Amino acid sequence: MNATKRGFLQSVALYMGLYLVSSIKMLRKTMFGLGLMGMLSSDANGEDIDYTSLSHAESFRLVHEKAKSVSYDTWKKEVLEYDGAAIVFFNSSCNTTENADNLDRNMGVVYLQLMDKFKTAKVNDLPLKFAAYDVCGKSKADLLMVNDIETRMYLDGREIDRRVGGPVDAEKISNSIKACTAWIESNILGIPYVKDGQDMRVVYNGTTGATFVPF
Repeated sequence: MNATKRGFLQSVALYMGLYLVSSIKMLRKTMFGLGLMGMLSSDANGEDIDYTSLSHAESFRLVHEKAKSVSYDTWKKEVLEYDGAAIVFFNSSCNTTENADNLDRNMGVVYLQLMDKFKTAKVNDLPLKFAAYDVCGKSKADLLMVNDIETRMYLDGREIDRRVGGPVDAEKISNSIKACTAWIESNILGIPYVKDGQDMRVVYNGTTGATFVPF
């Protein structure tokens, strides 16, 4: 085989090798993208993704990725000056007990499901805003009178209700999702919760348990 032909074949082999490597990389990117899209996609009811297997660290990270992460410095702009409705989840990246971690993690799972469920909801022609506030360290959360894991509801910049704590046991996550769904629907979306044939609103009034008041 002469040098010219050998050189040509080597060039072809090199080109095919580079093309194969490039194709593999592209395939990997495509598969990763499809996997990520599949993980993040959910239907209107937020039932496609099961978040219950997440650890506290994983649920905390995902909550702050999906929600609007707020701080004391952005509080006024993101919450008080928002002309729609906002739900704010106060959680912590540095809980000091396993119990607090479990509670934080369980409520994080609830919050993730709520974000999926109400991802297209609007109030005053503005998206229903889901926000998250990390109370760890020098977060100034105490200036907002936050002393525990809690979830607050705002309408036109005004707090209308708050829930303290969350499901202690993972088995109670499903019930908590249902209760919080009725909480959001009956207070800011104009959809009453029907109890014993009567239209009601679900309220927490700064406690862990829901109560009902006339719609």
